[in-house]
Amino acid sequence: MNEHLLPLAVWMQLAYGTVQTRMRDAWEHRADDEGVDEAVTKMIWLAVGIVVALAATAFFVSKFNQAKSNVPDPVAP
Repeated sequence: MNEHLLPLAVWMQLAYGTVQTRMRDAWEHRADDEGVDEAVTKMIWLAVGIVVALAATAFFVSKFNQAKSNVPDPVAP
């Protein structure tokens, strides 16, 4: 290996190893069942998703109605 590329290769290997270790630790921490009950957490996220969906629907319906009211009625020539 070239002398100029060796430090870069070592740095990349260390960075990859650090990222891999952090991701493995995060995955294991995520899979840990200690703490908050998972069913309650899922219900909370479901409720948040429903509220966001309803808000988005109301916003798009109001924008559609506003755009529909801005279109002039066609007149016969």
